[in-house]
Amino acid sequence: MLGSVLSAGLKVASAGLTFLMFMLLARVLGAEEYGLFASMFALGTIGAITALFGQHTLSIKTLSALGDGPERAADRRFALRRSFQITLVGAVLVIGAILGAGMAAPVLGFDVNPVYLIGACALVIPFALAELVSHQYRGFGSILWALAPRDVLWRAIVLLACLGAASLPFVFRDAFTAMIGISLVLMALVVVQLIAMLIRYRDQFAAQPGAQVTATMPWGVSAWMWVASLGTMGASLNLSAAALFLPPDQIGAYFAAQKTSQLLQLPIIAINIAATPVFARLHSQNDISGLCDVGRKLAMLIAGPLAIGAAILIFFAPDLLSLFDPSFAAAALALSILAGSYLLIGLGGPTRPLMLMSNGERPVVRMTLISEAVGLMLIPILVPAFGIVGAALAALVVRVLFTLQTVAWCRTKLGVDTSILSLLPGGRQTG
Repeated sequence: MLGSVLSAGLKVASAGLTFLMFMLLARVLGAEEYGLFASMFALGTIGAITALFGQHTLSIKTLSALGDGPERAADRRFALRRSFQITLVGAVLVIGAILGAGMAAPVLGFDVNPVYLIGACALVIPFALAELVSHQYRGFGSILWALAPRDVLWRAIVLLACLGAASLPFVFRDAFTAMIGISLVLMALVVVQLIAMLIRYRDQFAAQPGAQVTATMPWGVSAWMWVASLGTMGASLNLSAAALFLPPDQIGAYFAAQKTSQLLQLPIIAINIAATPVFARLHSQNDISGLCDVGRKLAMLIAGPLAIGAAILIFFAPDLLSLFDPSFAAAALALSILAGSYLLIGLGGPTRPLMLMSNGERPVVRMTLISEAVGLMLIPILVPAFGIVGAALAALVVRVLFTLQTVAWCRTKLGVDTSILSLLPGGRQTG
């Protein structure tokens, strides 16, 4: 619970900085360049999550299960080294795939801006490493070091650069330079995080001479964990697919609506950050009663604030979007739909981390693929007919399907209810 409070506090700070950062970027770049920036950012995010091959989720599960005893130092060192090797190889493969697709596009009759592809590639390695290091800090139990560098410092530095853009016009003169700038800042912070980790936790890796990695350590890439992690990039996938049918200024408006609605996702992420290592530990101890108790408390903690936040976003939707660009107010209905979708996810509780920490990778993959496939199939139908509102409706369908499936699985397979239903009379699970 203390971890939840700390992560929630950092996420509140991150929420304000995130909103201000993307708002000022929109004002500095203008509607069309901001749309190009949004497309690069979405593709770069997809590439980064793909490049991780699930190592961020696998790292937190492995490190949490290993504990802090000196007898597992060799295992921790092996897990850390392997995760970075796989991530860097994955990033090279993803960047090659993006650039290769760009070169093949003219042959297939598509007109792809190479600047858009290069800008997206610039974000892949910093973003992937930032995710990996953040999850590893969470595995060691350090919420502050896991969240503060990227969620607070990175956004604050970019925000200050936006404020100074008038006197430093070369920094944000267009979408490409903005993307390169924020990527370099993020990479610098990741290097600081990594050095601090190696110094702070050096005793955790100080294995005795001749110590061997135990046979129970996961050696290879977990394909199921990797595919399951791809579900976290649903918003970026939704925007990238919708961008095929939208002009740049509407892409920028929809990106602004996404980023504003994601203010509601931050308390959800804060809960997940604190809950994930707890779920891993309790499941390894086969403590179903403990899982039930944690799930019920988290449902109680998040329900009220999330409902209030959604109501505020819906009521002030046009005003909030106008802060990005006056023309973006037309995306108010899309913002309201997206806010409702995140409210639904929150009321379902931390089902994804519970399943991933309870050997539910395969069901998560199946549910993610089903939900995202339905959403992607809806985009060519809904976006041409309803524009960005259609894209928001497709995102809503994805989140409804996924939440219903995961809540049902946790209740039936684990006997654990993490949803708001656990607070109702007769809804309490005992394990």
